[in-house]
Amino acid sequence: MQSILILGATSSIARACSEIFALKHCKLFLASRNIEELNRIATDLKIRFNIDVDYAFFDITQLDSHALFLEKVTNRMGFIDGLLMAVGLIDKLDYQKVIGANFIGPVSFLELFVNYLIIRKKGFIIGLSSVAGDRGRKPNYVYGASKAGLTVYLQGLRNYLYPSNIKILTIKLGLIDTKMVFGGKYPLYLAANPKKTAIKIVRALDKGKESLYVPGIWRSIMLIIRLIPEKIFKRLSF
Repeated sequence: MQSILILGATSSIARACSEIFALKHCKLFLASRNIEELNRIATDLKIRFNIDVDYAFFDITQLDSHALFLEKVTNRMGFIDGLLMAVGLIDKLDYQKVIGANFIGPVSFLELFVNYLIIRKKGFIIGLSSVAGDRGRKPNYVYGASKAGLTVYLQGLRNYLYPSNIKILTIKLGLIDTKMVFGGKYPLYLAANPKKTAIKIVRALDKGKESLYVPGIWRSIMLIIRLIPEKIFKRLSF
């Protein structure tokens, strides 16, 4: 039975992944800043899947708390087989929070967790990044830059850990099928359904894949966008 730590556990994708892991009878530790919602999710998983679920408050931007938090989780769980890094923030008005939540915070915690996995000589990390990191765009260039940094960091981590028994999976998410997207200007086939996405993530992990675009159409879309010359691209509105 695997023991899995999920950071940012109240997000739609993380919740869906929690259910898939629960179906596989994994032991879960959920963490986020919303302790009331964590309690609700943990209780639901315990009742429906009859598994062990623990939870605690965690703020990825509080770097000084990372070491103590990891120690607390390992003490409660005994050991950790894998981590789902699902934290993230979009805020056009506060670039420091965005960079802290999407890049600096995750890297700080992942560096600690990688050392833990190296000692155990096995395990996995799933990092939720974004297609926004494939090219800088007008609407969200700070967010995109933070996700680009996370993507490259995870890529470097894969190279560093090769040929160890530690898996690093990068998930490049497009739009998420939520109320914000539904009825908006984007067609729904561009949006990732949380439940279907969770299935694809766990399947990709089991197959040993290194990266995955979700939905898959975003791989082609971002390839085209990356090929547009800068002189033309900067005049476009998307």
